[in-house]
Amino acid sequence: MAWALALWMCWGLLGAAAASGLHHLDILVTGADEEDGTHNYFMIAKLNNFVVANYRSDTQEVRPTQEWVKRALGADYVQQQTLEFQGYEKVSKVHRKRWMKLYNQTDGLHVEQVHVGCSLSGDVLGDQKFQYAYDGEDFISFDIQQLTWVAAVPVAFAQKMRWDNDETWTQFVQWYLKEKCLQTLKSLLQEGKAILAQRVSPMVLVSRKDATDGSASLSCHVRGFYPRPIHVSWVQEGGEILLETFTSGILPTANNTFYTWTSLEVGPASAMHRYACRVEHSSLPEPSLTWVPDKKVTLLPVVLAVLIIAGGIILVGSVLGCATVWIKSAGIAQSSYTPASTKS
Repeated sequence: MAWALALWMCWGLLGAAAASGLHHLDILVTGADEEDGTHNYFMIAKLNNFVVANYRSDTQEVRPTQEWVKRALGADYVQQQTLEFQGYEKVSKVHRKRWMKLYNQTDGLHVEQVHVGCSLSGDVLGDQKFQYAYDGEDFISFDIQQLTWVAAVPVAFAQKMRWDNDETWTQFVQWYLKEKCLQTLKSLLQEGKAILAQRVSPMVLVSRKDATDGSASLSCHVRGFYPRPIHVSWVQEGGEILLETFTSGILPTANNTFYTWTSLEVGPASAMHRYACRVEHSSLPEPSLTWVPDKKVTLLPVVLAVLIIAGGIILVGSVLGCATVWIKSAGIAQSSYTPASTKS
C-alpha cells in the first residue's frame, strides 16, 4: 500500500519502535491546489510521534510546539527553516503543475506529499527517507545507498532523469539525510529526554448494543495514552481471549497522545456471557480489565402485559357491576308498578 494514501494514517504509523530505543524524526508535508484556485501547504515535524513543529500557508513560518523544542533548535535554526519552507512551498506549486502535464491533466484538485525522515538506535544509523507522492500514490524517492532517484511509476521517469542530472539537488538531499536530519534528531533527543520518557495511562470506555435477534455488538474505546505501543484484546469470562471483529488501528490525537478502538460481535448463543476489554500498556503495572455491562433485561413488555390484563379485569368488573345495578333498578321499578283498575 502506498505510504501516502492518507497522511493522518502515516502520522499514526511512524515510530512504532521508539520504545525499544529506535528514535525517529519525520517531516510530513502536503501541498494542494483547491478547485477554487487557492493553495494550501502545511508541514508537521514529529519526533517519535510527538509533534515538535509545524508550518502552514496562512502563517508562513515554522513554529515549534513546545518551549523545549525552541531550546533544542535555537532561534536561528527556526528562522532558517522558515525561509526554507517558504521556498519549498513555491517549489511545490511547480511540481504539481509539472506532474499534471505528465499525467495529461489540465484541472482538478491535485496533491503533492513529501515524507523526509531519519532514525537512530543508540549510535547506529537507521532508515532514511526522502519520498514524494502525487494524488495519494508513490511517485519518486531517493535511494541513499545508490545515490540515485527511483521512479515508483513509469510516468515519474521524466522527473527521475531531471533530478539525476541535477547534481546540486541530489547532493543537497544526501547531505540533508546524512547530516542535517541526524543533527536535528540528536538535538531534540538531548533536550526532550524527560518528555520522551513520560508515560500516560489510557482511559478505557466500553459499551454494548443488543440486537433484536439476541446478538450483541461490544465496543472498547481506549484513548489518551503515550507512548504509542499498546495491545488491546477481548476476554470472555473464564479467561478465553477472542479475536476482535474490527479495530481502528492506533491513531494520533491533537494532544500528542494516541487513541484506538475495537469491536466484537457475539451471536445470540454467546451474548449472555460476560466480556471484558483487556489493555496492556507500558504505563500500567499490569494489564487492565474493563468489563462490559451485562445484557439489559427490560421489564417494559411484562409491565405492559400486566397493566393490560389488570385493565381488562377492572373493565369487565365495572361492566358487570353496572349491569347488576341496572337489573336491580329495573326490578324495583317493576315491583312497584300497579295496573290501573278496569272498573268504571
